[in-house]
Amino acid sequence: MIHELMENDHEALGELLQSLESSFEKREAMRSFELLDLFWARLAIHIRAENVRLFPAILAARPEVFGTALPPLQEVQSTIQQLRVDHNFFMDELSKAVRRLRQLVKADAYDEPKFVSELTRIQSQMNAVSVRLESHNKVEEDRVYEWPGLAFSQSSLRTLQGLLTRELRNLPPRFSKR
Repeated sequence: MIHELMENDHEALGELLQSLESSFEKREAMRSFELLDLFWARLAIHIRAENVRLFPAILAARPEVFGTALPPLQEVQSTIQQLRVDHNFFMDELSKAVRRLRQLVKADAYDEPKFVSELTRIQSQMNAVSVRLESHNKVEEDRVYEWPGLAFSQSSLRTLQGLLTRELRNLPPRFSKR
């Protein structure tokens, strides 16, 4: 239920990231900028769903589920804290990459070596995000997304899924046509 919803969003984000990597390889600066902007917005929405809905729900689970159905509370808190640190890293790095790529596509003067060099630096920055995102997603998919199903009633799961779905569909207006 929750696991499938969130994992499907990871897959969609992964496909978007692959398209972005392909556009970098082809040196398509404008297309890369469009895809990076969309990836940044989509990942921000995903992170918001986790930070505002999923993580607080898990942390508010009945005390008796910690150490039985779920890992001990301290381990759950530590795992969620590390995921939030990752979230901050992703948003910081993506905002820097968007800003740099925006400057690159808006530049009046076109200097081929400088252009390729800057695009390569941004691509490298995105590769670092991609690598960390892969291990981050593994923790979420193998552990955290399983926890609600172990701790909550079917009714609570349906409510949480509805809240997460609403968050995941809340794209900024500039993407409403996509």
